[in-house]
Amino acid sequence: AGMSPQQFDAVTLRNAGRRAILGTVLIPPVAAGNEYGIQFVSADPLPADSVAAWFETVASVIQAPDGARPLYVPTFEQGVPAQESADEFARRGIEVASAARWVRGDQVYSDGWAFGRLRWIPATQIPAAYGDGRLLPGDVLLTDAVPAEVPFVAGIVTLTPATPNSHVALLARSYGVPFGYPASAAVRDALRGWDGREVALRAGTSGFEVVPIDPPGSLPDSVRQELLALKRPAPLDIAPVTRMGVYATNVAALTPAHVRNVGGKAANYGILRRTLPTNSPPAIVLTLDLWEDFLAQPLLNGRTLREEVGNRLGGFGYPADMVRLRPALEQVRELFRRGTRFSPAQQATLVAHLQASGLPLDRKLRFRSSTNMEDTDQFSGAGLYDSYSGCLTDDLDGDAVGPSACDPAETEERGVFRAVQRVYASFYNENAFLERRRLGVDESKVGMAVLVAESFPDPDELANGVATLEWSNAFGFVTGDIDMVLQPGAAPVTNPDGAARPERVRGFFSGGNPFLEHVEGSGLLPLGARVLRWESEYREFASMFLRVATAYRTQSGKPSFTLDFEFKKSASRGLQVKQVREVPRPPAAAPIAPFLIPQPADFEVEQGEFGSPMAIHRLKSRWRIDHRAFRVAASNLVETPHRGMTVAVAADGRGIALLDGPTGWPASSYRLD
Repeated sequence: AGMSPQQFDAVTLRNAGRRAILGTVLIPPVAAGNEYGIQFVSADPLPADSVAAWFETVASVIQAPDGARPLYVPTFEQGVPAQESADEFARRGIEVASAARWVRGDQVYSDGWAFGRLRWIPATQIPAAYGDGRLLPGDVLLTDAVPAEVPFVAGIVTLTPATPNSHVALLARSYGVPFGYPASAAVRDALRGWDGREVALRAGTSGFEVVPIDPPGSLPDSVRQELLALKRPAPLDIAPVTRMGVYATNVAALTPAHVRNVGGKAANYGILRRTLPTNSPPAIVLTLDLWEDFLAQPLLNGRTLREEVGNRLGGFGYPADMVRLRPALEQVRELFRRGTRFSPAQQATLVAHLQASGLPLDRKLRFRSSTNMEDTDQFSGAGLYDSYSGCLTDDLDGDAVGPSACDPAETEERGVFRAVQRVYASFYNENAFLERRRLGVDESKVGMAVLVAESFPDPDELANGVATLEWSNAFGFVTGDIDMVLQPGAAPVTNPDGAARPERVRGFFSGGNPFLEHVEGSGLLPLGARVLRWESEYREFASMFLRVATAYRTQSGKPSFTLDFEFKKSASRGLQVKQVREVPRPPAAAPIAPFLIPQPADFEVEQGEFGSPMAIHRLKSRWRIDHRAFRVAASNLVETPHRGMTVAVAADGRGIALLDGPTGWPASSYRLD
């Protein structure tokens, strides 16, 4: 009582000055057996002796069935310290475990298939591995946890459950990149042993399957090339940059057709402002006109900024030489941040637009990327670019001395021109640049507009989340699904750090209000708690999503689509939707024949209740059947696909092994029906 949340966190989440320890009792599914978990929450590593004492205290007062076994299930922050002290915990009879042991069934975050080299790279090493060539675009990434950003790879396999609707998951779905978590501990252990081997990966409604090419190196190069050709991306149909005639405009009248003038994020924002005028923050957009004129400014070397960027980056293709590309991109970003500036006329025009916008100029404004190749029905671009905050008063106070007029905690000034230039610089973020190269995008046709709205400080944010809405209108009957992922406060959801499981709520609608189902709670809240008020505030957000989807359906004319929303609950503004975009669906491919991947399969005669007992006895045998790799087509089946077949059978009271089948067996034949 009488403490702010920050004061309470200081005496519960930190070892220095700790007055209390928070924790959770985890009740697993019934099928998991007679056990339960205990965990303790701390931002600092907890000493093993303290954890053991607390664990024994909590376990002694839990009312559980006879024989129930308590397990220490460390949080993400305590995972490494717990493993380092596993021997000490074992001496005290405490087993260290993971909640993953209770996950029943594979988790699929993006459907699809992939073929490539499996590479084990811990999450903290992914950027370095992509830079030095250990991880390549054609590889299948195997990692211990999925960070907020992952470069393009053929497939993603995580050894710990990930966050649905994160930017990584949304991008994977739009690319058709399979992404999932295998629930079987045996499979996870086996995957680590396949590092460096070629594998085929398949993710979908049937589960998550990774198959190694067995034996290694047995895949013919012709089959490999056929598989890789099927994964080549289709070129994007970009609406090229088109001048609007102004440097800034209000977003309320914008439609998706304005993507060529203001980029996808700003063009879609117009739907929010018209549909949810009281539940979406007011905003303006700095158009692509400003970007074009910024690139046209002359540098000291006589080149324009556009020419200088082309001179430094024009020689890089895809895949790129990352050792050379990374410093070149950093130099270009630094050129945007500090080596260039807006002209006095441009500054005066921007100041006039911001002053006339109605946005609160005594508070920080948020400047967000809006390119004409992102947030469209072809390409998402989620997480590729950066957002920054800026304070117009800092630009107008006549000095360059801090602190910021909008945030005294900022020791330096944070002007709006600085913020816009940093957003511009993120156009040359590594993953953004590589995606343009991978998709063959002409850089002269794309650019960066900037969406500007009020920035809300973290203490004002009571909850935030992302949601996807799948809309289907078949024969005039509207149905669909809503999937909401939330966290309390400002804990990240779109770019999660892997430290906490988010809350998930699903909904299904069929011509009316959706039916809501609470799937699981947030790892940052006590057992049974909800991020929002159940179920009124969830239903209110779902109603907003449906209203926006209805407007999008009318405007786009599409009968089916998937929308992605970012939303929050604010202490000052209530429930707010701050972004909407269509999630691109991979283009529907023409039906293709399946491929068979080399992998031995074992068979034996079924000992079922039907059939003749003596016939089953006479046929009793074990078969190992292997086959060559090929695309299943009549032209590839003129000879048997089987190779290396072996049979173990009992004859005349003794075991017999038949080897080298079927081609090495006498009187063998092959027929294709």
